[in-house]
Amino acid sequence: MKRKPWALGTIVTALLLTGPPAFASPTPGAPGVGDALWPNAGNGGYRVERQRLSFDFPADLETYTATSVLSLRATQSLSRFDLDLLGPRVREVKVDGKPATWQSTSDGELVITPLRPIRDGARFTVSVTVFNTAPDLEKNPPSKPEDLVNGMWRAGNYIQLHNQPVGARRVLAVDDHPSAKAPTTVSITTTGSANSVANGKLVSTTVSGERTTRVFDEPRPLATQLLQVGVGPFTVVHRSGPDGIDLRYAVPSDLADAVLPQLDKTFPEAIEFLERRLGRFPGSIAGVYATPTGGALETQGLTWLSAGQLTPENYEANGVDGTVAHEIVHEWFGDSVAPARWSDLWLSEGHARFYEWAWNEAHGRSTVEQNARHAYEVHRKHWLEKYGPVAAPDPASFGGSDDRPFSEGVYAGGALTLYALRQQVGDAVFERIERAWVTENHDSTGSTEQFIATASRVAGQDLGPFLRSWLYGKGTLPPMPGHPDWRAA
Repeated sequence: MKRKPWALGTIVTALLLTGPPAFASPTPGAPGVGDALWPNAGNGGYRVERQRLSFDFPADLETYTATSVLSLRATQSLSRFDLDLLGPRVREVKVDGKPATWQSTSDGELVITPLRPIRDGARFTVSVTVFNTAPDLEKNPPSKPEDLVNGMWRAGNYIQLHNQPVGARRVLAVDDHPSAKAPTTVSITTTGSANSVANGKLVSTTVSGERTTRVFDEPRPLATQLLQVGVGPFTVVHRSGPDGIDLRYAVPSDLADAVLPQLDKTFPEAIEFLERRLGRFPGSIAGVYATPTGGALETQGLTWLSAGQLTPENYEANGVDGTVAHEIVHEWFGDSVAPARWSDLWLSEGHARFYEWAWNEAHGRSTVEQNARHAYEVHRKHWLEKYGPVAAPDPASFGGSDDRPFSEGVYAGGALTLYALRQQVGDAVFERIERAWVTENHDSTGSTEQFIATASRVAGQDLGPFLRSWLYGKGTLPPMPGHPDWRAA
């Protein structure tokens, strides 16, 4: 639009008379996002727009150096701000390439003061380099399971991460809350013949003498609880999965022939099984990092599994294919659609358990109804009285556990809520609700109240009172639609 000369003159005169716009006085960013279960998790005053994380390991893997380079955007004028860090020794902190002062607190905060305050809306970069040890779980196993803290685990000549829920802060300086998702690049430098793997696609490999650096890029937003870094004597193989998905399996080289047939069968089958119910797989890469330690974790695009459980003799005997399917469900629920707060964890684990039930039913095992009935009958004993409501677990009930709020409440209680919803609205409407949820919140976060709103809109009825009675009820659960004879034990 052509501007009239007199109008331009008026604007210039006004600017000369009023001066530049005033900026709010800088104040400290909050040390957390206000999560009731993890009050210091995450940070206030900025948004993470990109994460560049690098790891450097010596040949013995006993220590490592890690650098976090985070691209941030201020949401207030900042005099100082926090990152989450607990344990690693800080070597250097810079803001926009200039040294900054910092202080570590005993409750897991790294308080950073830049040379100059940061204006609201400004983009800036913080770089933090740390040094840490990687204790060997094989040589020094914890005396009790509850003594095992989350973060980086080493098992002999293997490195892996188990960051869920807030273990990433024990590895390097980050914004450690599931709502702080950002595209992520991971660089891993190793010595000797050790292989390495991480979330995302391998985009470069550089060899310099005995040192090898591999760079992996995940363009989809990634929460730090889902970060995976693997180092060890493993082989990486690629397969073409459904819809052209890159299926990548990092498996111990000495077990590859025994492990790969199970993965080749179950992974594509489980993806197709879930796509028929939920729509297209939310990413373009999926697969497994299998290590000697036991466990399973839905690290985005690179599920961590136990190598021993994937051998033929253990796979069939222990129903491990159901566990694999459970973790793949998380690519939709938990990875793509992350919980907005830790009290929303049932949206992740409840869905994974529910579709694990469906998978087992389709493979001739116990039915969804049988599993739901069992969960209903034992709910008071197993979780409701101990941990509190499904979507409002009591923080005190977990003590100082690193795993709060993970309990049967979010797994079985969440799955039971979804079964009750399906009973209430019918199979067809339930499937439309599920597809709407994962589509509308793709690569974002979702809260319990958002899910209730989506379900109500898609069903064409107010499901708020119904769902809240299942999610926030205390002492007992409502009657199960269609099953008036079900009773709690």
